[in-house]
Amino acid sequence: MDITYKKAFLKWFGQNLKRARKETGYSQESLSEHAGMDLSYYGAVERGERAITILKLSQITNALDIPMRNLFSGEPHYPLNKKKDKLEELIEFLRERESEDLELFIDVLPKLINWKLSE
Repeated sequence: MDITYKKAFLKWFGQNLKRARKETGYSQESLSEHAGMDLSYYGAVERGERAITILKLSQITNALDIPMRNLFSGEPHYPLNKKKDKLEELIEFLRERESEDLELFIDVLPKLINWKLSE
C-alpha cells in the first residue's frame, strides 16, 4: 500500500470518527474514558496519525452506541452520501422493531409522505 494513500485513508477515517463523536455529544476525553482507552491514543487515531485495531474500534463503537459501519461512510476523497447514511439509519431503526410495528410503518409511511408532498 502506498504511504500517501495510507495517510489519506487514516485522515479520512479520523474525520469520520470525529464526526461520529461530535454527533453523539462526546468530547475526546469523555469518549476515550468511556471506551476504556488512552486519550493520547484516541486523539492520534482521530487526527489520522495512528491506525486502530478492530478491537479498539469495537470499544469505540460500543461507547458511541453506533454500528461500526457508520465509521466507514463515504470513501476517501469523496463526499459522504447523506441519503445512503439516512437510509442505513432508518434500516437500523426498523431492525429493532417488532413485526406488528413494521406493519404499522408500512401502512403509515406512504400516507405521511403523501401528506408532506401535498403541503
